[in-house]
Amino acid sequence: MTETPDTNGIPTGTRVFFDDRCPVCQAAVKRWRPVFEARGILFHGMREPWVRELLRIPTEGFPDEMKARDGNGRIRGGLDAIAWLCREVWWLWPAGVLMEVPGLHALAKAVYRWVARNRYCLGDVCTVPTRPLHLERHHAATTFLEMP
Repeated sequence: MTETPDTNGIPTGTRVFFDDRCPVCQAAVKRWRPVFEARGILFHGMREPWVRELLRIPTEGFPDEMKARDGNGRIRGGLDAIAWLCREVWWLWPAGVLMEVPGLHALAKAVYRWVARNRYCLGDVCTVPTRPLHLERHHAATTFLEMP
């Protein structure tokens, strides 16, 4: 597959952008990459400079959801991107349509947001640093009984 850069040197075409440090995202991309790349949809980590420029990601921030860009340049995020991707594969098409049904869409969006918020602590390893125990909030009764 040949890369066709636009006027800014950014590759055009259908792309999926994901958090390349997220264990959930890495596992999903490893599982689904062959299915989508066979259809011309390529995957890129969001930390690549050209991706940050394309998606207008501030240097100090990071999106809360994955993004997908179709061949026309339209960018979708989160559940909308997943539903669109599903509709690009004939045997996943029903799942993409179901994700758009009003009641199911709200439920699926809530699930997506929960997974996105907790993506560093799902699976076997929690990669988000935890707060030291002495900084945790205690109730007044237990604080009185704790030893210094």
